[in-house]
Amino acid sequence: MKMILLECNQIRQATDLLEGLIPKRDDKGNLPGSHLEKLFIFALMWSLGALLELEDRAKMEHFIVNDCEKLSLPPVKDDETIFEYLVDEKGEWLHWMHRVEEYIYASDYVPEFSSILVPNVDNVRTNFLIDTIAKQYK
Repeated sequence: MKMILLECNQIRQATDLLEGLIPKRDDKGNLPGSHLEKLFIFALMWSLGALLELEDRAKMEHFIVNDCEKLSLPPVKDDETIFEYLVDEKGEWLHWMHRVEEYIYASDYVPEFSSILVPNVDNVRTNFLIDTIAKQYK
């Protein structure tokens, strides 16, 4: 890991993330089991894998893919990893690239350089994960 983190914190991180991903009953009703399974897998991926170096994420992915064959994992292609997918509102795996919006440079003024954030997979993913936890005031 990139930093030391107690196992109890990883578990708490997974439950916080899962709690933020599952809509309240008042909002959406009950989710089907397949949707909940994918949300659980996503929460585990990001609570256990978030602090891993890339080569260690690959080892984690290898373990999940080969030893947990019955799980409904993302449909990764040759050059992708499971970390490049999220679960959409319909309960389907969606590549993060589909969440990246086009950046349009302001034409009527020159923005301050430090305020420019060009959307890419990394910052869209990070914002999503932070927002999921922050909406719970955690």
